[in-house]
Amino acid sequence: MIKTFDKLGYFLREVKKFYAHDKYISKNYQKFFPCFQKIINKIAIVNHWFRIEDLLITFHQWGETLKKEKLECWINQYSFAINKSKKILVIMPGNIPMVGFHDLLCVLLSGHKIIIKLSEEDNLLLPFLCKIITHEKPILKNKIKFTNNIFHEKFDYVIATGNNNTARYFEYYFRKYPILLRKRRTSIAVLQGTETEEELISLNQDMLTYSGRGCRNVGKIFIPHNYDIHLILKRSFISEYITENYKYTDNYRYYLSIYTMNKVFFQKNHFILFKEEKNYHSPISVVYYEFYDNLDQLKKIISENNLHIQCIVSKNIMKKEISFGKTQYPELRDYADEIDTIQFLNR
Repeated sequence: MIKTFDKLGYFLREVKKFYAHDKYISKNYQKFFPCFQKIINKIAIVNHWFRIEDLLITFHQWGETLKKEKLECWINQYSFAINKSKKILVIMPGNIPMVGFHDLLCVLLSGHKIIIKLSEEDNLLLPFLCKIITHEKPILKNKIKFTNNIFHEKFDYVIATGNNNTARYFEYYFRKYPILLRKRRTSIAVLQGTETEEELISLNQDMLTYSGRGCRNVGKIFIPHNYDIHLILKRSFISEYITENYKYTDNYRYYLSIYTMNKVFFQKNHFILFKEEKNYHSPISVVYYEFYDNLDQLKKIISENNLHIQCIVSKNIMKKEISFGKTQYPELRDYADEIDTIQFLNR
């Protein structure tokens, strides 16, 4: 099984190199590539949130993750009892490309069968990648099923991801099943005013990759008093490609108008707004910031709001911190909402 996903990782690395002007695909994957190109082109047409730049980030992340040594190091931490294979219903979100792939990986490597309900926003990539997987290991054809109607399916466990409203529905409807339920989260950054230019550029990637739609995107920044927000704004050029997405720019214009009409103080460039705010969940195109006086006090505040937070970007401040520019490159052990999916499946 690990060998199968290692080969998928190799394919994704080849795709990334091809679009980075290498223009070469090995013979083993040439038969898949024309169809994959058509899918990528179609995605750019049907879903304007998924820019090619973002898709390449996803391919790079998973291509580097799906390597034999990394997969073995991760999965060998677990002991798997010889139990009857379960059917796992996975209701996947669609806010960023391949966002449900980690759940697929966990289910299959745990020896279970998966029933996948895709989001309409991301319903092209995963079925194609599953064709590559089942080509490499045909026995998996009996372990992967896609469905459009969960009410017609029989399953044992449920993994569901959604916002706080859909979570209440999931909790009620699946109340008789063991369920791993993920709700809405965001990520934060803590600055000290000593960050390098490279770190501030990387912070912009943490904020704006995938148009800021992922739970690992930084939506709020804690900064010391008298910090100049323009230090961040001036380094946002690396993410300027999102201005080609009209859905993103519509959000930007909307909040720019709302804040202007209501005489709300904000700072901006031509594609991102910064607003002082205590809330954690900022809308698309807006990043909240909040001043702090004392780091120890701030750590306590962050700990008290832990249920809102997916990632913390900082440098030598927090115990579970992530380096600047790395929020969209999680390790296999970095489970969403800090809930170990493998342990859940092995109950």
